[in-house]
Amino acid sequence: MKNLILIIFLSTITLGCSNSDEQNLQSNKTIIFGEVYGNCAGDCRNLYLLTEQEIFKDSNKDTEFGNWENTTFENQALPMNNFELANSLLEIPNGLLDYKGEIGNQTLADFDYFIQLKVNGKSKTWIFDEAKENTNSEIEQYIENLIQINTLLGN
Repeated sequence: MKNLILIIFLSTITLGCSNSDEQNLQSNKTIIFGEVYGNCAGDCRNLYLLTEQEIFKDSNKDTEFGNWENTTFENQALPMNNFELANSLLEIPNGLLDYKGEIGNQTLADFDYFIQLKVNGKSKTWIFDEAKENTNSEIEQYIENLIQINTLLGN
């Protein structure tokens, strides 16, 4: 009887542990992107949080300058058409998370684009004004797409 209980217990534990949880972690992507401003007071950001299911706008409650990675976002997702507009950003170019260089140029003193990629627990952040011309073409296209999507979401 003890052996039967032990077998049932071990079977339950074994079957309860599946690879699906690991697969969900492996495909876990979030992107914070948008605009940040240097010469301002108060909430100096207009950011979006893109997940694999929804997109959220920042709550305009954060006032700490430069702490954009910890922006507070609205609890209510934006309409699905906004997600459909932005979801191509989830197709992150190969090598972007490992890219060591700058992806953009700093040309304006008080306006920048911001992007933070989080994939499978790995994170990378950039602040830039425009895509660098000598950047890998796939990365440059991704950045130009991000700028265009940000502009469309802001309208």
